Amino acid sequence: MFRPIITEPVVFQITLVIAILLAVSVWQRLKIASGIVIAVYAIYMISFVSANTKLKTSKPIKLAVHVNKTIDDPILDLKSDNISDQQSIKTSQNKKNILIDTKISKKLPVKSVTDKKLSTNKKVAAKKDEKIIDEPFKILNMSTGTDVINRSIIEPNNLFTTDSKRVYFLSGVQNRNDSKVLFHKWYHDGKLKSKVQMESKRSFNWRSWSYITVTSQKIGDWQVVIEDQSGMRYDSLSFVISDYNI
Repeated sequence: MFRPIITEPVVFQITLVIAILLAVSVWQRLKIASGIVIAVYAIYMISFVSANTKLKTSKPIKLAVHVNKTIDDPILDLKSDNISDQQSIKTSQNKKNILIDTKISKKLPVKSVTDKKLSTNKKVAAKKDEKIIDEPFKILNMSTGTDVINRSIIEPNNLFTTDSKRVYFLSGVQNRNDSKVLFHKWYHDGKLKSKVQMESKRSFNWRSWSYITVTSQKIGDWQVVIEDQSGMRYDSLSFVISDYNI
């Protein structure tokens, strides 16, 4: 009963502290303080001894143990007569595992196909970037017509008559550099008749247009050439003006 009092270091330390306090109170002739110290120590010892005796008499709590059972695992009989059955069951399990492995191995090439698609997409994107770098300036479209509305040719055509008042030429260019000076050069039967200067600013589709007034003297074959200040020809478009009466 009193063994824990001797073996427990905490009890020894508390007893030592109480003894010091009791000695001080007796030396100072504090009877009330001495009585309080003795009472507190007695209450502590009684509760400590009773707690230890309850722990020894109490039974340990048993924890519930859950056994995990899977539906797919067969229940094996451990008798010596059923050794062959056990072997057959194990082999069937191995076959199942082999089938699962083969199914997984068949699915693996699909990932490689997707990887190839991703690599091809990256290559295509890289080629597009190379084209953009290699072609900082290019002609996107050219057309001729009798009028321009909202920066677009109305009823594009390459055959006109003297009944038309004007012939418009519209060009769309992609310019990834700084502003560039271009010319629309109008040729009639191989001779330069007009040279219209315009500015192409940095844009994905910069549209600009020029025109000629149609008269009877302008019947024949026409060609509009797009050039820059250095004389570099980018593209051209041909059309015809004919006499309506013929």
